[in-house]
Amino acid sequence: MVIAVACATSLVACSSSKPSASTPSPAIARVGPDAITLSQFNVRYQSACVSIEQGGGSCGGGAQVTSVRTAILRSLILDTVIREKATLLGIEATPKEVAAEVAIDAQQAGGMSALETELAGAGGSIAQLEDEISSNLNEQRVENVFAEQRAPMVESLLAKGANFSATAKLYSDDSGSTGTAAKGGDLGVLTASQLKTYDPAFATAVESTPVGSYTRTPVHDAGGYDILMVYSKSAKGWGVRHILIYAGTPYSVMDRPEWFKEASFTALDRLCKANDIEVSLPNAGGNPCTLLSPTPSVASPRPTATSTAKAST
Repeated sequence: MVIAVACATSLVACSSSKPSASTPSPAIARVGPDAITLSQFNVRYQSACVSIEQGGGSCGGGAQVTSVRTAILRSLILDTVIREKATLLGIEATPKEVAAEVAIDAQQAGGMSALETELAGAGGSIAQLEDEISSNLNEQRVENVFAEQRAPMVESLLAKGANFSATAKLYSDDSGSTGTAAKGGDLGVLTASQLKTYDPAFATAVESTPVGSYTRTPVHDAGGYDILMVYSKSAKGWGVRHILIYAGTPYSVMDRPEWFKEASFTALDRLCKANDIEVSLPNAGGNPCTLLSPTPSVASPRPTATSTAKAST
């Protein structure tokens, strides 16, 4: 589980969930047609403060509190942007789906009471967990739609003659210190036993792709959408390069690719330009529209995610 303080310090990490209280909670911000309530804010703030205090810090006042409140408000605003997109696409997480995920966590913890105790020990709560689950489901689904659209765009570049290795360096989300993007997507020579550790769809594509060719349709596997190139085949195994457009299963916000961040900030920027964001919460940094840094160019494909197409364990 992602501890609540991570939600407080990450700009796009957690989604807003509508409060279940019968008495309406006052609105502290508006994003387009949707209000962000004080109840939603307090769920994250209280969890963040417990985590901060457990780490020896304090939520008693001062610049640190303003910083935490600002980060939480920003995350709620950006999460609302993502949720609105999920709603527009007809894929928003439903209360029933969130409840089902909570029930699974409770079963694994040994019951709802045990889960509540476990969450409290980490500075969380059931409400915070519901918020986090809703966030992950909405972001995963929206990112999957975007990735499904992005992969054919990369395919089209290859079809026009772009070099596979150079394209992988620019567009593959399998990056970071352990990733392959910097190496032109090169996974090296995969033996038959190694290939069995990968997602079955990935393995099947490798085995069926002729040497010197790449998959003309992106392979939907555990990492997202993979474009595979087989550059050699021998008794030892298959030489494989790949371009990963990340949409991993299970999903992790820590592997969120740069292009998805850019898309989120671009949507936020549009709302700002339309004066569709209002903030009334004090001591939380004010309206982010007055503080936005220049939005990165959508044409810039610099990747940050580190997932591969290996099957999850």
